[in-house]
Amino acid sequence: MTAAYVAAFAVGAIALLSTLLLTDVGDAGHGHDGLPFLSLTSLSAALLGAGTGGLVSIWAGAGALVVGVIAALCAVVLVFAIQGVLLPYLRRQESNSQRGRASYIGLLGTVTLDIPSDGWGEVAFADADGNRVRARAVTSEPAALPKASRIYIADVDADYVHVVAVPHDPILDH
Repeated sequence: MTAAYVAAFAVGAIALLSTLLLTDVGDAGHGHDGLPFLSLTSLSAALLGAGTGGLVSIWAGAGALVVGVIAALCAVVLVFAIQGVLLPYLRRQESNSQRGRASYIGLLGTVTLDIPSDGWGEVAFADADGNRVRARAVTSEPAALPKASRIYIADVDADYVHVVAVPHDPILDH
């Protein structure tokens, strides 16, 4: 009986790690027809919970019926914890990360490392959530943008934010 719980624990742990690390969390039982508790993630969690509950019960010296009940309860609890707590959290993290670099377009910032017209420099700005961001920047301006220049982020690509100088306005500076 111990071997069965060890096998359930091992298979469940490997399968759960695989589903969490290698599959798209946003699609795991979310927005599809069917029952989310029959997903690979849920079945893996149930195996892991049953294996863990069964092993701990056996090591504690419980009888076969008690071991089975505890294993089943642990399986149900782990499935609900994964489906009700962990996966919604991971989905929120994925949706937050989709904001990414494209959300920088339209923001104002400051040059922190001179940006030559034929190379790159660095800018600092606050993103949409108020977090301070430093990014490599390029410009198509004919002249270099010196440190402390105010800039507008006009575009982004995988490597750089593309910036233009913001003209000095004495009214806004006060």
